[in-house]
Amino acid sequence: MNALLPKQTIIQRQKIMEKVTTSKHTHKHNNKLATKWLFTKNRSCSCTMPGVWRAVSFCDGCAVIFHSPLGCAHVATLMDLGAQYRIIGDHQNENLDAVPLIASNLQEKDTIFGGVEKLRGCINHVMKIWHPQCLFIATSCVAGVIGDDVEQEAEEAETKYHIPVLCVPYGGFLGGEYSDGYFQTVRLIMDRFIQPQPKVPNRALLFGDQMGPCGQYAREVKRLLSYFDLEVKWQFPGYVPFEEWSELSTASLLIPLNYAGQTQGGLEKTAASWAEQFGTPSIRDVYPVGWHNTCAWLRKIAEFVKDEVKGEAVIRQEEERLKGYVKSILPVTQNKKAVLGIGRGPRWYNPAETLNTIQRMQMNLSAVILYDKLMDEERDAVIAAVEDWKKAAQFPDIPLITNGDYTDCLEQADVLLTTDELPGNPVKQFFIPMVPLAGTDGELIVMRTIYRLLCRYGNKGGIAYA
Repeated sequence: MNALLPKQTIIQRQKIMEKVTTSKHTHKHNNKLATKWLFTKNRSCSCTMPGVWRAVSFCDGCAVIFHSPLGCAHVATLMDLGAQYRIIGDHQNENLDAVPLIASNLQEKDTIFGGVEKLRGCINHVMKIWHPQCLFIATSCVAGVIGDDVEQEAEEAETKYHIPVLCVPYGGFLGGEYSDGYFQTVRLIMDRFIQPQPKVPNRALLFGDQMGPCGQYAREVKRLLSYFDLEVKWQFPGYVPFEEWSELSTASLLIPLNYAGQTQGGLEKTAASWAEQFGTPSIRDVYPVGWHNTCAWLRKIAEFVKDEVKGEAVIRQEEERLKGYVKSILPVTQNKKAVLGIGRGPRWYNPAETLNTIQRMQMNLSAVILYDKLMDEERDAVIAAVEDWKKAAQFPDIPLITNGDYTDCLEQADVLLTTDELPGNPVKQFFIPMVPLAGTDGELIVMRTIYRLLCRYGNKGGIAYA
């Protein structure tokens, strides 16, 4: 099969496979020795096309074409359906309608004769049915392999229909991953539709997705900004109508929705480009995730509005919220034995925040477990982070278990705070959120979930999610 592919494609596949490492190890379960294989990688293998879609998915007036087989559009639809379920699970209502997403329906014969005619017909269909004001075209692996000149088709369609037609020709998996498609689409929008403008005082622009305007991160940031009379008018990309794109640079403050470990990623770089290109002040060096970071972030906001006194007053008010809630749950949480289990590397998880929560709830941390899924570099970084916290918190005697021998430890614990579910384990488990929660409300949500887990009938079993 590889003989039918261009040499460049074969090399790309080989490079991806070279970045996949396997390790074989054992673990103890029910006193029996079991063997499992662990596959890890140092880059994502996601597709660029859903990234293009997500960058404009709720921008009224737009439409998106996947120059691809039908199944590719189905993948993006399932991704958005999962996001909607998470919003419903958070007791929020998704009040935005997604823009049209259409596949050109490439088939086997198109891989031989080319799919340009399919794409041309698809564009014509979209214009007749949906009448978009702006059209985006994302290319699939199939289109990339057969060499369809989608950029030329986009130029001709723009001339014919008199609307902007933008192509992101990454070729599905061949040209990058989800984030590449997402941020390239953002950059195209910035370069094509936005110009520097005078700033409107007290107008803030949220930058990034994080589950959109209905997500916990955006809701909490809006609440905290309101203390300083800062109004969030838009969340970009993905949630601003096409007709309002030209106004985005009137915001006087840019707030990236980022979190620890991701500061060197595409969001950080694109936010920096926005600040430079449009002269918009931004706060990018700290994010309101975890109580200590939230305090630092609030002080940055206070510095921006030139009211440090107000910032300290807000911090004291928010801290009183935390203290009041902790006081109400201490009869249940105080002196309970907690174990922290870590299986995520430092890029995705900061153990200090969870350790601070355990300390705030006055629970006794009996051990920190490192799961064997961690690679060597990740393990060393996590150990260093835990040791730094132990030193700062003056808890040097808390054991750090790295050899997988933690059965007895769990049997004696009241609750396990864990990055990974442990099926069949008798201890009550709190699954630490994959995406960190923001601000004071995020801390309250985590503590409330642990408290309710401890209140469940019986001493053992069960898992709770924040």
